[in-house]
Amino acid sequence: MDTQLLTHSPHSDIDCEDSESADRLYRAYGRKVKDLLSQSDAETWIEDLWDMYTGFTFFSQEAGYDPRGHNRFVSFKELVCFFQDVGKMKA
Repeated sequence: MDTQLLTHSPHSDIDCEDSESADRLYRAYGRKVKDLLSQSDAETWIEDLWDMYTGFTFFSQEAGYDPRGHNRFVSFKELVCFFQDVGKMKA
């Protein structure tokens, strides 16, 4: 029996390439996050985000209805959660 048939599928080369491509992408993301956090730590980013969002909220109250207001809040919340998670990773 040919063991190569058992260990090598026609898609394994593609899977390996996809895995390597994803790995390169994740490392690139990691470098970007590292660069971002070299400017300020996660806690400072969270404080700055709150300051920006508070200012935006005050402005939007004066400017009137914003149909994308909820989407912006969700994006803001995701950014805060991201920096909270990153802050927990850095021990």
